Amino acid sequence: MKYLFICCLFLFAFMDIACAQNFVTRGKIEFEVKQNIKRLNSTASNANDPYISSLPTFKISYYDMIFSGNRSIYQPGRKGPDASFSQSEAAVYMDLDNAQSIRKFHPIDDYVIMADSINKIKWKIGNETRTIAGWECRKAIGIIYDSVYVVAFYCPEIIPGSGPELFTGLPGMILGLAIPRMYTTWFATKIEIANIDESKIAPPVISKKKQNSKRELAEAILKKYKENGWETKETVQEIMQSLGAYILF
Repeated sequence: MKYLFICCLFLFAFMDIACAQNFVTRGKIEFEVKQNIKRLNSTASNANDPYISSLPTFKISYYDMIFSGNRSIYQPGRKGPDASFSQSEAAVYMDLDNAQSIRKFHPIDDYVIMADSINKIKWKIGNETRTIAGWECRKAIGIIYDSVYVVAFYCPEIIPGSGPELFTGLPGMILGLAIPRMYTTWFATKIEIANIDESKIAPPVISKKKQNSKRELAEAILKKYKENGWETKETVQEIMQSLGAYILF
């Protein structure tokens, strides 16, 4: 009985180790971001725009996401295939433990830094599966801004509930994402789980600008509208709400 008890202890310990090894908690993911420029600019006012006509149908760019535990940095990766498009410097740092994000993006003339809480998305998990970058993922449907549908594929084996841009809230890492209304998709092309430089998981910085609050940015954007004579009925409060936008590009 004594030996049976010891054997059971070893068996349970082995099972715990085996289960733990099935989950990935740190790694680096490359995302290919594909945006249909022609469809996005298909309004009547752009129909005869020579610049829009000269662009390729798709804008393709690459971003790297490095994560460890519940912290991650999503930032520009290798250059896209078309030199017609400049590489965006937008980046997102997320701390899921504190439900906080720190973004580097350009709402007006230059890049700014803004800290904000992580928005919650209403997800509905389905039964459909899909293999992305060699990992099996499950499908989920989400809604942002009350009416914009998002299709996501998450991997339960990669356990931080994070994803590209500011998308979170699923029981696993989002490796595939599509927003039909934005004619944009994000799909992982490569996943590395060894030799990860965790020192790169840090909030983005810029040299000349201080960190901005939503109100400061909203006031600056509204001022810019007026300086350029652009017609707008938006208020500071409405612009503050729009600054929670998920799309960075």
